[in-house]
Amino acid sequence: MKRIISFFLILLLSAPLCCTFAQEKDKIVMPEYPGGQAALRKFLMSELKYPAEARAANEVGEVLVGFSVGMDGSISGVRVLKPVSPALNAEAVRVVQMMKYWRPGTRNGKPVRAEMTIPINFKTVIDNNKYLNDDDGSSKSKRDIF
Repeated sequence: MKRIISFFLILLLSAPLCCTFAQEKDKIVMPEYPGGQAALRKFLMSELKYPAEARAANEVGEVLVGFSVGMDGSISGVRVLKPVSPALNAEAVRVVQMMKYWRPGTRNGKPVRAEMTIPINFKTVIDNNKYLNDDDGSSKSKRDIF
């Protein structure tokens, strides 16, 4: 009887060690834009141009852009996952293709190729860096776009 109890006690005490080892085995770190999310927002704000034909037609919405980050951090396979209009889609793809190298994702400490998705919001201009929120009609400043 003591053998059975000690066997289960040893099994119970060793279970957390096994689980901890399994979690560390598959450590995954996602790719990151150099400088983090703030730097990515700044880049998008500085490079994004609202197409004239889209502005004239009051086209607004969120373009969802997907791409791959290679093992060397390069961007490839840029594609529109959720389109809004041809002009806004083309602008979103253009800006994502301009991005420099990202810090690649890793798995178990080794660089791996990873798929990423970025939403790019387009809002119509009211006046002097104010944007119309198409959901509730309230205005937001330019920094609230992304």
